[in-house]
Amino acid sequence: MLTYKKYFPLYESAGPNKHLTHLEELILTDQQDGAVRAINYLEALTEILDSNTPRSVNATVKYDGAPAVILGVDPAGRFFVGSKSVFNKIPKINYSVNDIKRNHAEAPGLVDKLVQTFTHFKNLRFDSAYQGDFLFDNQIKGVSDIDGVQHVTFKPNTIVYAVPVASEEGQKILNSQIGVVFHTEYDVTLDAEGYVRFSTKKFGVDVTNLNPGPRVYVKDAYFENDAGYITLTDEETKSVNFLIQSARQSLSEIDFNKVTEKLLSNLNTYINTEIRTGDFLTDTGASFEQFVQWFTGKINKQIEKLKSDSGRAKAEQNREQLLSLIQDASSDIYAVFEFQKAIKQCKDIFIQKYNNMMRGVSMRNYLFDPNGDLVVTDPEGYVAIDATGNAVKFVDRLEFSRANFAIDKDSKFKKTEGVEEQDEEPGRTPKRDRRWTSKSKSRPYQFKRTLKKKQDRAYWNKAQSDNKKVKINPNWPDQPSY
Repeated sequence: MLTYKKYFPLYESAGPNKHLTHLEELILTDQQDGAVRAINYLEALTEILDSNTPRSVNATVKYDGAPAVILGVDPAGRFFVGSKSVFNKIPKINYSVNDIKRNHAEAPGLVDKLVQTFTHFKNLRFDSAYQGDFLFDNQIKGVSDIDGVQHVTFKPNTIVYAVPVASEEGQKILNSQIGVVFHTEYDVTLDAEGYVRFSTKKFGVDVTNLNPGPRVYVKDAYFENDAGYITLTDEETKSVNFLIQSARQSLSEIDFNKVTEKLLSNLNTYINTEIRTGDFLTDTGASFEQFVQWFTGKINKQIEKLKSDSGRAKAEQNREQLLSLIQDASSDIYAVFEFQKAIKQCKDIFIQKYNNMMRGVSMRNYLFDPNGDLVVTDPEGYVAIDATGNAVKFVDRLEFSRANFAIDKDSKFKKTEGVEEQDEEPGRTPKRDRRWTSKSKSRPYQFKRTLKKKQDRAYWNKAQSDNKKVKINPNWPDQPSY
């Protein structure tokens, strides 16, 4: 029996869960080793989910929350809260509200969310540390009419989440001041220099021990109990095995001495430009030609910044040499693209299996299409977890990643335009709400700024220089620097 433990050395002694690379990107980030790892992921998952294998696999939903929050106790038993900056070389650990304001002064919106998290969780007893995603607070949560049914809605990042108000979960969310979904547990230690360090204990968090009270909505990332089990049909298993074999064939045709680490990095950046347009290596030949054009344009912009004629001449000569190397590696780049396509197509089969399960749960997901219409979408992605706690992430990049690229990073953590102030008395439905349907042309989640960045920064800097206490304004433009 194949297990995740055998094939996922990436997580054997894993550090913090900062970022999980897309499966098809592993070849671009880790070259041949990454490509082999991607194939091994799929082979292990195929055997676990094969219709002939009497074994199920735990899975979690990847929620589109923001910002990431890490909280718990350090080895001395002191409670802390932080963003992903707790994983820095010199970590930003916040033991008080003043620590939060000082360590994250450049990002007032982040400060606001961390202060709320600190306030609501500080009195709990922890024996570990947990990472989660901030889902909502009273600033971004509201009640909306969707196709004639009242829903409590919130949009922490790219996806709009909606839960019927009349449901048990909807009432919990409506009566909560903040919401956090937890997905990773850490062991916390001190290094030789006394800095706090994190190592992944397990993916998946049992939130039954995290009960800060009725004013806080705490959720784990596991599937709902009635979501069912995942298995592959015989036909799906054949398709997956065919695609894995295709990926192996493409990998055997790649000379990694020609497709260097730097070239693969440029390919990675270019592919993201395709995703922004809703495409992913549909035509390998066309993608290669477009990559050459993109790379040429990138170099030309650098050349235009040079002031001396001799500098430009040398840069132009280097450009031609680089383009010649790319042409020489054209067949290898073709093979890289074909490898990625096979891996992605295989991954999409598993994503569809999970999506079919999620369509029956109460919390629905929406995105705005280019016309401003609200359309039902699937979750951001999934993380499959085996009994040993190892994990792998699957995300539909053409839908979610393109939408994520498009979002205004300054708009994170903001209350949405057109949202009426909600009655905060528990158990009561707000007197006024937003009304929109899946066919509506309005954009109630269009974001706006109430203050200019320069004004905010000037106010903040003056307050800091005067050593004054600063009142955090949740409507300040946020800075994506955390």
